[in-house]
Amino acid sequence: MKVSEKIKSEVLQVYDTWLQGYLSGDVPTYDAYFDDTFHFIGSTNNEEFLNRTETTQFFANTAQQLAGKCDLRNETRILEKFGEHICITHVFDAWFLNKSDYTYYGRFRFSNILKKNKEGWRFIYQHFSTPDAKTDKGETIGFDKVSEENQKLREAIKRRTIELEAKNRALEIEGALERVRSQVTSMQESSDLFDIVVAMRNEFISLGHDADYFWHMRWLEDRYNMSMTSEDGSRIGMVISIPKFVHDDIESLAKWEAGTEPAFVLALDAEEAWQYIENMNTHGKYQLADPNASTQEDIAHIGGLTFIIARTSHGEIGFSLAGKVDDPPKESIDTLISFAKVFDLAYTRFLDLQKAEAQAREAKIEASLEKVRSVALSLQKPDDMLDIAKILYEQLLELGFSDIRNAIIDIHNDDDETFLDYDYSHDMSSAITEFSFYGDPVIEEQIRIVQSSNDAFFEIELKGEQLQELIETRRQNGEKDDPRLHTTDHLTYNLYSFGNGAIGISNFGVLTDNQKKILKRFRNVFTFAYKRYTDLTKAAAQAREAKIEAALEKVRSVALSMDESKDLLTITKELYEQLLELGFDDIRNALIDVNNEDEQTFLDYDYSHEMGGTITLMSYDDDPTLEEQLQVIANTTDGFSEMVLEGQQLQDLIEMRRKNGEADDPRLLKANSVSYILYAFGNGAIGISNFGVLTKDQKNILDRFRNVFTFAYQRFSDLLIKEEQSAALLTEKRQLEKTLTDLQETQKQLIQSEKMASLGELTAGIAHEIQNPLNFVNNFSEVSNELIEEVDEEIANGDFKEVKLLLTDIKQNLQKIHHHGQRADAIVKGMLQHSRSSTVEKEPTDINKLTDEYFRLAYHGLRAKDKSFNATIETNFDDDLEMAMIIPQDMGRVILNLITNAFYAVNEKKSEAKESSYEPKVSVCTHQKEKHIVIKVKDNGNGIPKDILDKIFQPFFTTKPTGKGTGLGLSMSYDVVTKGHGGNLTVETKKGQGTTFIIRLPKKT
Repeated sequence: MKVSEKIKSEVLQVYDTWLQGYLSGDVPTYDAYFDDTFHFIGSTNNEEFLNRTETTQFFANTAQQLAGKCDLRNETRILEKFGEHICITHVFDAWFLNKSDYTYYGRFRFSNILKKNKEGWRFIYQHFSTPDAKTDKGETIGFDKVSEENQKLREAIKRRTIELEAKNRALEIEGALERVRSQVTSMQESSDLFDIVVAMRNEFISLGHDADYFWHMRWLEDRYNMSMTSEDGSRIGMVISIPKFVHDDIESLAKWEAGTEPAFVLALDAEEAWQYIENMNTHGKYQLADPNASTQEDIAHIGGLTFIIARTSHGEIGFSLAGKVDDPPKESIDTLISFAKVFDLAYTRFLDLQKAEAQAREAKIEASLEKVRSVALSLQKPDDMLDIAKILYEQLLELGFSDIRNAIIDIHNDDDETFLDYDYSHDMSSAITEFSFYGDPVIEEQIRIVQSSNDAFFEIELKGEQLQELIETRRQNGEKDDPRLHTTDHLTYNLYSFGNGAIGISNFGVLTDNQKKILKRFRNVFTFAYKRYTDLTKAAAQAREAKIEAALEKVRSVALSMDESKDLLTITKELYEQLLELGFDDIRNALIDVNNEDEQTFLDYDYSHEMGGTITLMSYDDDPTLEEQLQVIANTTDGFSEMVLEGQQLQDLIEMRRKNGEADDPRLLKANSVSYILYAFGNGAIGISNFGVLTKDQKNILDRFRNVFTFAYQRFSDLLIKEEQSAALLTEKRQLEKTLTDLQETQKQLIQSEKMASLGELTAGIAHEIQNPLNFVNNFSEVSNELIEEVDEEIANGDFKEVKLLLTDIKQNLQKIHHHGQRADAIVKGMLQHSRSSTVEKEPTDINKLTDEYFRLAYHGLRAKDKSFNATIETNFDDDLEMAMIIPQDMGRVILNLITNAFYAVNEKKSEAKESSYEPKVSVCTHQKEKHIVIKVKDNGNGIPKDILDKIFQPFFTTKPTGKGTGLGLSMSYDVVTKGHGGNLTVETKKGQGTTFIIRLPKKT
């Protein structure tokens, strides 16, 4: 029955959609047009499915065998209608994709029956079959034709198989070679030679040969340069330079290289193969390493390696096979030899391109050098060195330095062992930073190498802790933080010296040898710039020096014109204005502080344009920072103090100055910090307060103003003395009148006053003892501050083990500070007790402790007056000594007096002794008898002459020279022991051997 056009259109649309899904492997589309009663019979054995589910499942399993690989040609479609069914007979030639070409498969007949349901036209039956082309009309099977054709085919196959196979193989190989030649012709860059190696491997494998790695190698006089694909054939897995002896050690390989044979097979077992690879790893120089290279375990697993090599005009090409293959296919070797001849063309092209690239590269480098040279010759001032750093950075980027962090120019100053670091990058812009030669091991090594030669090269790769330490060093020297440094795991520095510094870069990667050569050429250009820089620096320094000298002269002139002591404020004003002229832009005010005679207060002269001039009386007790910043240096001639006040310290300073009558300074209320920089001049200090930290140069300038001010201070002192003398004359008469009135009363008190004066003089000497514990307190405080700074650093580094050790040291220091603080407190209390009038109240006292205390006070008091004095001191105290009821202050004076006399006696003998063997010695011992406590003070001096022995306890009798003693010491001591405590004081002496004073105190008094 004829099919209407409408039905034909509907059915063909369904058929074409389904067929496209079938040919493309689209399983959902394939299944969507089947009726649930679908039945399928295919063209292959066992390909019969009685339901839709099995048919679709079979297609899903095999779809990828057909998808995109089938082309239908010479098609014929016939549509017929049988009742409610439509039959489509589709006959066609099937061509299937074989690698890159379509190959004829056969003639197919495809029969389809469709039925319309509620969803539309759907397949209920399909049958694939292959028509029999061997039957003639009227035959069911063409036996005769099949037999005839088979006979002919067998004979033809026998005649042509070998010929066709050989011809086809030759054509395949020639086709592969031609494709390689075509790629050689299209090379645009010398690096495209790598792609030729990859292409050869692909073609080699497409010809059916086995190959793992593929390479080419240039044979040079002393080494081999080798480029190798990865094992999977990707572009280049490894680039390596191998010393020649690595191959020379393999006798068979060396012999082949020296000969003319076109090919060579090197079959190595696992041990031999690994030894060869290890030699390359040990002695080779890698530009690129294959991360997936075989390990020793891999090679052991495959049983070794085999290398098949073909000779080229420049060296070799080759490929590798897994395992030890002693007899690889001859065809593979012959094909490789053919490839070697083609590769010679590629290598010739490579040399031409390389030469052209070198010429273009050289022209580009010369252009960059000329740009740097041009900027260098246009220098106008030293800071223009940053322009050279910038152009260097930009030109290196142009030349392919893609990992560059910044360009660097370091100018050394050997006089103060520092260098100025000029650096530039697009990310961080320009910076000039001053660094010390010392304090960081990387910088120290850099300086050592750079200064070793005018042609020195410094290269270092920093990683881990070493990189972090350098980052911290540069940050502490004022460099801005570079975020790039926090995201990298290594950084290299490459610097070339130029006589008095270095030029180079820091880089996020290691430079190639070629890049280092380029960088060195920029150094050679820079030498011209450095000569101009030194000339400009010298001229700028001279101009700067002239300006400083003019400023110093103005201050000097104002100083010499002083008429009154208060004119010191005029000098302060001139100092302020001249510092502004010299570029002290952050200065708050100029200061001159002069100590008063009480050593507790000082006059503060300060001036600024904003606040005018003020003179303020200030006390060191007003603020602890005053003592730290001024009092410790005030009486020196070269002292220096620098202090930065922040936070609460700054607020305390503002409040203190307000309490002392200074007007509020609005600038202080807005500031985060204020620094004080003061230089001592003998009785005070001169300097400034500043909203910022001074540079080293600014500090040197301020020090020079201090030197000028010493002349002004002498003038100030003279005027002050003159003013004081005038004031003194006014009161002198009144004082004389009062002195006359008090003369008689004074005469009455003379003896007692002399006693007290003597005691006061001794006490003043003993006061020097307090210096010893104070020195310990100061020293341990300084050490503790340094340890706290180290704690901060170790916390930042995360080394808490070191932090604990440092905290232990700090704790020990604090214990020592506390110990010596208590020692100082005890000395002060003893001095106070010694200087005040004694009471009549007795108290239980440890004689051993009291004696030991005054023994050591006497020794150190004498040492404080006379540093040359030295003596051996010994104590022998009775540990079972009972407590004695005494007046401690009075008995302490007695012991002090006796010990002081003993020290005087041995010191006199030492100064008179002719033999050097004499050793001064003073000893103190205590013991008790039934009714007495005995204290003995013994010396090995000259002893007391017998003719004066009975006078020594008389008032005002002394054997000491005039001014050395009052004659009251032994007299007073005798009265205290005998009258005050009911004991006795005796003396035993031998001329030339020494003296012993013996105190006997009753046990109960």
